[in-house]
Amino acid sequence: MSGIFAFWQAGCICKTFGSVGQVRAAADKSFDPELVFIAAQNGVLDLDGEDLSWLEDRAVITLDLADRTQFPQWQHLSCPFTQEQVIQAAYNLMCDRDLDQIEAG
Repeated sequence: MSGIFAFWQAGCICKTFGSVGQVRAAADKSFDPELVFIAAQNGVLDLDGEDLSWLEDRAVITLDLADRTQFPQWQHLSCPFTQEQVIQAAYNLMCDRDLDQIEAG
């Protein structure tokens, strides 16, 4: 994923964490992600109330989530997916946030 976004948006900062809790702990003024990818484990997301609250203010793309109806405001991808699908999912989310429009495709 990092490679896709580094190519797509040269100034973007991509970091990898083991859980949403770890991202929340690392987030500060210099690193406060607007777009978050979350991989489901066995089709399920392991999120607590604080994680969900923190994610409400961010664009979220899930990977391999079994029950997508739980989070209709997010974008969902399943493996295998293409670079174009990742960029389109991010574009769909970010456009609704009044950021610069990004050409996908």
